[in-house]
Amino acid sequence: MERFGEHYDSWRMTRQTKIESIFGKEFFKGKKILELACGYGDNGIHFANLGAEVTFTEGRQEHIDIFKQRYPDKEIILLNQEFEWDLQRKFDIVIHWGVLYHIDKWQQDLACAAKHADLIFLESEVCDSNDEDVDLKIEPADRYDQELGQYASRPSANNIEKNLKQLGFNFTRYDDEDLNAGMHQYSWKVENTLTWKYGLRRFWVVNKNV
Repeated sequence: MERFGEHYDSWRMTRQTKIESIFGKEFFKGKKILELACGYGDNGIHFANLGAEVTFTEGRQEHIDIFKQRYPDKEIILLNQEFEWDLQRKFDIVIHWGVLYHIDKWQQDLACAAKHADLIFLESEVCDSNDEDVDLKIEPADRYDQELGQYASRPSANNIEKNLKQLGFNFTRYDDEDLNAGMHQYSWKVENTLTWKYGLRRFWVVNKNV
């Protein structure tokens, strides 16, 4: 089995297709994009094939090594998002998919991402709660696609949205069935159990409030 294969394939496709349905493929031509925690870079490469100039970051050197074998002409940066970071440049878009919930200090990371672009594609696993102060902490899983730090996070979607507002961003959340892919579900209904399980996710398009 190839890492970032199987269930990742259909999951990438639903998110990519959703973004294209919102903006259109031509929108990405010439755009400067930063993809965070890229794994092997498959999402960013998709947008590069639409004409974007993509810079990649990844927290695991073993993934970077494979990325460089596949895409030797692309720029990739080793970046552990558990720590405050600044790439000293601006982008048109930040792709922040599937990483927020792996970070203990996710509020700090979101603030760092917000400094790099006025448009963010944001996606995360969340807990089952509407409480804007809920932020569950869990022990890290010892897997190639999981967190690097001491704890992972499962905030409520409302908590994430509260932080986006504090950063001066507007957002549209999409809880649509066309995003669903296998265990990754976006159209689920909140029951306020204050628990989490794999696959409860939310998806946002985030814009700077100007």
